[in-house]
Amino acid sequence: ERGLLDMKITLIRSGGLAYIPALNKPISIDTARIDSRNANELETLIKKARFFNLPERINTPEKGAADHRMYTITVQDGSRTHTIQFTDPIIDPALNGIVSRLEALARASPPR
Repeated sequence: ERGLLDMKITLIRSGGLAYIPALNKPISIDTARIDSRNANELETLIKKARFFNLPERINTPEKGAADHRMYTITVQDGSRTHTIQFTDPIIDPALNGIVSRLEALARASPPR
């Protein structure tokens, strides 16, 4: 099985209480441009989540519900691209791991 070391992953966060757009810029990670340890960790998280088998919407709020933080993750792996949306609370531990890892990587290497 080939490694996913050429994945592009984007996380967009929106909504929530006291939403401040400047603090919620999209996070984009290209695993070909980060160190192999972090790339492998992201690959493992994507596999554990069975990301490409997930539905496009997971535990989205009911119509009219307010103040929910919405997450949109898009993963591009070669010719495959899949996007999912979900809200807080993040019930799936694998998805929570992906979000946490992407946020940590974004904090560690701010945009240039």
